[in-house]
Amino acid sequence: MQDMSEGGFPHENGVKVVSNCMLKVIDAPWPFAEEYAAEIEANWEKAKAFNSNYFNGIVYLTKDARSVGSEIHATLIRTDFKSYLYWRGQGFPESGVIDGFGSALIRSSDGNFMLIMQRPGNVNHGFAYLPSGFIDQNDVLPDGTIDIGRSVEREVDEEIGEAGSSLKREEGFIVARAGVHLCFAVPFYLPMMSEEFVSQVARHNATTDDPEIESVIPVGHLDDLANLKVLPHARALLEALLVAR
Repeated sequence: MQDMSEGGFPHENGVKVVSNCMLKVIDAPWPFAEEYAAEIEANWEKAKAFNSNYFNGIVYLTKDARSVGSEIHATLIRTDFKSYLYWRGQGFPESGVIDGFGSALIRSSDGNFMLIMQRPGNVNHGFAYLPSGFIDQNDVLPDGTIDIGRSVEREVDEEIGEAGSSLKREEGFIVARAGVHLCFAVPFYLPMMSEEFVSQVARHNATTDDPEIESVIPVGHLDDLANLKVLPHARALLEALLVAR
């Protein structure tokens, strides 16, 4: 695991174990969304025609992040999904923000980490990655702070249902920066074998209307990543953990 200096991480790519993630929403506009409002609206109409399940909810993007001792401090601003989707579709051009989000780092009793694949129609379809989700309005506390651990727990409940009830949250966080993406990973211990977890998620999918997950992929060795199309932040994080073994 990299021990990165305060001056570099999280502005530079890398992975770091931290004791806490201090996230705070600030009242600030996103000039990119204002400048490209017409293009965003046109793109949104096309996106809805492609996927009728898209919903233009509130999401939060990371405006500033810095390493402070053993913690990560970050400020976030509010926007909507359609603006994010257009930004993403343009290749995440420089716009004063980065894509910060929480992820679940699930380690099974046989030592594997659980990656997921999304079903077609979801924004990350075709890639393997850690169970993740947008930081949204449900995650903002009355004082404007964000409990990223609670956000991740909510996302896990939505994606894997009862299969997540056995998860035991561990201390701290692992933060990974890869380009425009900043992942706040919450570690969980899964007191069951990988195969049992895969089966539980499959049963959840079979009894759920419009499940998000297509499959679960256990990863225990670097070789397991070789032929997988993995999102860059997830690959960086897992490579750091697997090399450290």
